[in-house]
Amino acid sequence: MRRSTILIGLIGLIISACSPVNIDEPAASTTTSTTPPAVIGSAFQTFENCDALLDYYISQAVDIVGPYGLGGPFHWFGGPVAETAAEDSVGGGDSGRTYTESNNQVVGVDEIDVVKTDGSRIYTVVDGVFRIGTVGDPGITHSGSLTFGDWWPQGILLQGNTVLAVGQSWGGSMPLADGGIAEDRIAPGYSSAITRLVEIDVSDVSNPRVVRTLDMDGSFISARNVDGSVRVAMNSNPVGLDFVTPSGGGLQAERQATEANREIIRNSTLDNWLPYSVLTEADGSTTEGRLVDCSTVMAPNTFSGIDTLSLLTFDLTSGIGSWDDAGVVASGATMYATADSTYLATQRWMDWRIMTETEAADAADGFTTQIHKFDTSGGTPRYVASGEVGGFLLNQFAMDEYDGDLRVASTTSPGDMWFSNDSESRVTVLRPTGDTLQQIGLVDGLGLTERIFAVRFMGDLGYVVTFRQTDPLYVVNLSDPTAPAVVGELKIPGYSAYLHPVGDGRLLGVGQDADSEGRVLGTQISLFDVTDPANPQRIDQVTLEGGWSQAEGNHLAFTYVDGTALAPFEKWTWEVVDEQTGKADSTFDAGVLAIRVSGDTLSLDGILRTELDSEVTFQSDADWGRIDPYRMVPQRTIVIDGYVYTVTAGGIAIHDIDTLTRVTFQRF
Repeated sequence: MRRSTILIGLIGLIISACSPVNIDEPAASTTTSTTPPAVIGSAFQTFENCDALLDYYISQAVDIVGPYGLGGPFHWFGGPVAETAAEDSVGGGDSGRTYTESNNQVVGVDEIDVVKTDGSRIYTVVDGVFRIGTVGDPGITHSGSLTFGDWWPQGILLQGNTVLAVGQSWGGSMPLADGGIAEDRIAPGYSSAITRLVEIDVSDVSNPRVVRTLDMDGSFISARNVDGSVRVAMNSNPVGLDFVTPSGGGLQAERQATEANREIIRNSTLDNWLPYSVLTEADGSTTEGRLVDCSTVMAPNTFSGIDTLSLLTFDLTSGIGSWDDAGVVASGATMYATADSTYLATQRWMDWRIMTETEAADAADGFTTQIHKFDTSGGTPRYVASGEVGGFLLNQFAMDEYDGDLRVASTTSPGDMWFSNDSESRVTVLRPTGDTLQQIGLVDGLGLTERIFAVRFMGDLGYVVTFRQTDPLYVVNLSDPTAPAVVGELKIPGYSAYLHPVGDGRLLGVGQDADSEGRVLGTQISLFDVTDPANPQRIDQVTLEGGWSQAEGNHLAFTYVDGTALAPFEKWTWEVVDEQTGKADSTFDAGVLAIRVSGDTLSLDGILRTELDSEVTFQSDADWGRIDPYRMVPQRTIVIDGYVYTVTAGGIAIHDIDTLTRVTFQRF
């Protein structure tokens, strides 16, 4: 159930009408670029009561509903924005062991992942089953497990003897903890999603126990844990609106359906717009109601859709039975968090259906991303300020808070496969001023015709990788936040999709090699010398023909400790053996690349394979029945007391980190 103390942080604001109130006008911005700022600060509207919030939802939805409802053919409401220390954090808790924690973006802010450890136990949910393994010297012993029926958790957080499993189900219904079914409440045209949180007591490793379950309307975005204070962000569609569709073809049928759908919206209630929740205790008792209170919901001044973006906070030391919340009427989000603050990036709504290709390109060029800052230092989310930047964000690494300012890297190219001759990237600096994240600095013109592939901010420097045919690595000096400037640039073939600091002015890049035309050739690990920001150099590299690493798209798959980088790797090759029938042999290889970093050199010392000793060739159907490649692909690596524990869907392999020899493989 919701806690009663909800703080939105609009201190001193006096609201005198039932209609939305404009908190602040956009503030002026400064920029060091010769290009005029694309956007300026943006504040929220807040509402005096629930009726005023309902009026806002209805007035906005009536204008955009069509003959197929709020979705309909080819409708897009934005969706999540494309959501991924010199070494991994090394812990040494009560177990007395030294071990690596998740490769978190911010030290002390733990991110949801499929594997967690406290040094003495390893917790996994790599294939939908929650498992606990007890660590030996070395070794791993299966201790206990939990299955969840048709529901597969996407990841877990760990706090003491409590594990929080998080996941979602698509399609309109999912089993509830009490054995019932959550019926489809979603409006036609939307993808139905229900997010589930499961609190698990692991004090008895042989018998993990579900304490309670919370089911919520909406899709899961991300979660963070800071010393037991858990923040969960999710995006919810309107539900229960039984829209009609055209009866027959033709313009008249579509107009009639549109008007009927407008009337459905006019007759809607807040329960159609705000997400619902069902809390189920271990004894089967339930408490249900709205997930967020209407008094905590606000709307950006720039229309950002009619979904509800919810930020929930839980005290995991006492469980998920109560929570605090804040809501934003907006679609899609990227989550970035520090120990004290949480930022949510949203996109304004665009009706791409009615645009020509040229119009869509023009709209993308002028597209903006809104960023909302919440103070979560006290647990309860308290709204602080909002702002905008031009373009789209790659992922969570596109945002970084430093000395109270937020640095944001963005690009005008919106998608993985969409390159535009007008595309460019930029770094914007935002500073909280009242309730506005005001732009105080901007440098643009990075990577013309390209888009961002990787970002990393480190102190007063930022590193931005763009790519189309070559990989420019830009070094941005942010020591004066009002005058950011590109001070160095390096162009090399291929690209880095993940950047990791490895100390002594060195930066490691994980990505793909490419030819002069931009065609990717295979995994590439690059070592950059960034000691002189004006003259970045690639001083060494390791390449493997073909293949790719999960670390390119998920930083949590990467581990760096004691001068060794561990990156999962997989590769498929095909060789035609019969030209007439087209029969081909398939060769598969997977393992963890163990790359030593020593001064100015990189060396691939080995591939830590989990079950096999070398690549395997599939020459018949019998081979496919004998070997399951999926279960051999490394998902995560953890280093405990000098041993690498590699988690796959099939089990956990253990290698000596010095000799790289496999000690054992423990099947699940």
